[in-house]
Amino acid sequence: MSTLPSIDLTQGSVPRHIMRMLFPFWFAILAMMSASVVDTIYLGRISTDALVAVGFCFPIIFLGSSVNIGLGAGVLSAISRDLGRKNHESAKRHGASAIILVVIILTVVSSLGLIFGASIVSAMGATPEVKPLALSYLKYALPALVLMGVGMVCNNTLRASGEAFLPSTIMMSGAILNIIIDPLLIFGIGPFPRMEVEGAALGTLISSVLTASFGLYLVIGHRKAVNFTGLTKALIGKSWKIIGRVGVPAMGTNIVVPIASFVAITIIARMLGKAEVAAFTVAARTEMLGIALLYALSACIGANTGQNGGAGHTGRVKHAFDFSYNICVLWGVLIAILSFVFAEQIPSIYSKDAEVIALAAPYFKIVPITLIGYGVVFVSAAGLNGLGRPKYGLVYTIIRSLILYIGFVWIGAQIGQLNGVYWGIAAANILSGFIAYFYTTRRVPMTVLQH
Repeated sequence: MSTLPSIDLTQGSVPRHIMRMLFPFWFAILAMMSASVVDTIYLGRISTDALVAVGFCFPIIFLGSSVNIGLGAGVLSAISRDLGRKNHESAKRHGASAIILVVIILTVVSSLGLIFGASIVSAMGATPEVKPLALSYLKYALPALVLMGVGMVCNNTLRASGEAFLPSTIMMSGAILNIIIDPLLIFGIGPFPRMEVEGAALGTLISSVLTASFGLYLVIGHRKAVNFTGLTKALIGKSWKIIGRVGVPAMGTNIVVPIASFVAITIIARMLGKAEVAAFTVAARTEMLGIALLYALSACIGANTGQNGGAGHTGRVKHAFDFSYNICVLWGVLIAILSFVFAEQIPSIYSKDAEVIALAAPYFKIVPITLIGYGVVFVSAAGLNGLGRPKYGLVYTIIRSLILYIGFVWIGAQIGQLNGVYWGIAAANILSGFIAYFYTTRRVPMTVLQH
């Protein structure tokens, strides 16, 4: 049996460490997001109502996933800082305590979603035809969040040690299974019943069982990266406090984004119409693929800043930020070029509805270049989470999502319909990116926050 390897991110080339971790994480996140995109493509072929139903569910599921991501940031920060100080036993206790914590919190979140889901989708403007479809999706997708949370904690436990390949396989295993079984359940292929929207969510639940099981095997049996032996209420409470110092603000940071999505879809549904919601759903799901590499980058920078900050290497911390910002720029330019060239073709992958295609296409000419700014925001937040300074990321995200994004989307819808919404999103990305870049590079200390 293997044990947790010692991958010292405080030595050697900072860009090399980031690039070594980046591509495995990118493929894992791409696979995970592709499963959701494949769902959307299949359902869009069934009907526009099915596509709209998933659009209404997206902010609700995204909120639960954001809780997962926030808790994961707290776990990664706590473990990476301990590993930077060579305190391996404490790191293992944090990993074990985090698994217990995520099960409790996500069970509560999923239960609340099931209880209030009907009221939420109604408040967003779901029509009587769409609402039952949305609720059938939530029935399976919300419980899946608990299992996905376990997989996410296992992933972050291994990432904190500087590993790249194994944590990526945790997320990829579930995503690949999801992609395989989705068409069977959605369309009723072979012995499987035709479940359509409900089948897409059931596929997510089944694949999440594999994600959690494989993750637990890797961290407990294979790498021995977590240790439940000798855990007491006092030790668990101490770990939860340390994880929560970053995890709670990071949850707030990540929850802000689906709240903004919830408001944006509500604005579009109530001010514009069903076809516009479907088009926005197409744009939002495709954007997930575009920012997959930037999400992976944010995963890499947290481990690097955490270990180097824990070891007192402030120059290496700054280097990690500078290199990551350069990647944001290069990737944003590449995505913008590809999106502009194929702007008319991309929406037709999801839907055959000519109106939906026409409404979605302008997004791919307006927004993608501004994902540079969005990437800078969450790379800054993740890097500062690694330093134990999560409040900066929370403020950046509130500015971007609750103030600029919602405000500009509402103004854009008033002035320019759905195209105005796209321009509003672009403006929010640009302004928030400048704010995050200048404040992080000019004002924020590149040291671990001591408690």
